[in-house]
Amino acid sequence: MDKNPGRVAWITLASAFFVFCFVITAVPLSIRHHMLHAEEKHEAVVESLVGTVIVEPPVGRGSFPLESGESMQVPEGSVVRVDETSEAVITFFEHSFARLFPGTTVRLERMRSPRYRVSKLPNTVYVKLSGGHVHVGTTLSSQSPLDFRVLTLHADVFLSPDGSYALEGTNNRSGITVYARGGARVEAAGDSVELEPRQRTEVALGQPPGTPVDAARNLVVNGDFSAGFEGWRLFNDQGNDGGKVDGTFSLVVDEGRRAVGLLRDGGLGNHCETILEQTIDRTIPEPVSSLVVRATVKVRYQSLSGGGYLSSEYPLMIRITYRDSYDSETEWVKGFYYQNVQNNPTAFGLRIPQDRWYFFQSENLLESLPIRPYRILRLRVYAAGWDYESLISDINLIVE
Repeated sequence: MDKNPGRVAWITLASAFFVFCFVITAVPLSIRHHMLHAEEKHEAVVESLVGTVIVEPPVGRGSFPLESGESMQVPEGSVVRVDETSEAVITFFEHSFARLFPGTTVRLERMRSPRYRVSKLPNTVYVKLSGGHVHVGTTLSSQSPLDFRVLTLHADVFLSPDGSYALEGTNNRSGITVYARGGARVEAAGDSVELEPRQRTEVALGQPPGTPVDAARNLVVNGDFSAGFEGWRLFNDQGNDGGKVDGTFSLVVDEGRRAVGLLRDGGLGNHCETILEQTIDRTIPEPVSSLVVRATVKVRYQSLSGGGYLSSEYPLMIRITYRDSYDSETEWVKGFYYQNVQNNPTAFGLRIPQDRWYFFQSENLLESLPIRPYRILRLRVYAAGWDYESLISDINLIVE
């Protein structure tokens, strides 16, 4: 350095220049990178609509019960548990929401927005559905795009803005429905499908998503009896008048239709019910616009006129037991008959031609019943009265 001070000075000057250039370049670039990629974490509001909801914030904070009408703010990583007697709604920072129906558990994985307006990052909301039934409504934001995902045990579901969706999850299967607005991409097992409005798909454990189908669903399993009596319980109820002759069940083909025959002969004027019963025990999904019963039926013979003395004994009947919006258990009943020579009351009956197949479709039960159904418990198809011979080819409970 003593021998060549000029060289040292130039090296020092050049180094200072390079450091200066790096600083004036790197600092603005770092600031720009920060402004484009910085995110802000948000909280969601959990409110109990019915019953007690359990909120479990991130590890170490304990759990909190929310009584009906109570609410609280929760951060990322929180778990919300809704038991079989409760409901809750979660409102996110960008005004999307998730309604949790009984028996549902979710974890709020991610709730973030870009920190600065110059950023092109989306608002992100990731929800993990561990099980149950949830209805999601996404918003259309003018500030930032929306990345809303629901992660089930079997699939990743990407929801479009301004949409309405229903998602159901069990240990073996997930169901995704797009209602009147929106769209969704469902990814599983290395494959994906796109859902348009009024479409749904199901994803089985370890399988790719199924082909999209119409959003309308049949709540009855094996309603066409293609698997015999699988899913049905068969029994007779003799009532209290001392009868001992049971009715019989048979799988038949009648005029090219697979059907179940219900027959009782030799009843000697005492009561019997020959019953096929299926437990459904499913909450009607929301949003929903219609609930309709469809069946193809035939009545060949009835010894008791009309619906009997109390309009309760028809040669073929359909009975749906459900809980209404006030959590009261009640029933919808429809009976079929072809003769009423004794002018018995037929308040719940429908007269159809004798020994001819008849296609029945009910009115929209959501509109016709005095109190809206909330959860379908059971379905019965049965014959009642003295002697009877009836057939049913298919029975469907369609929700859309």
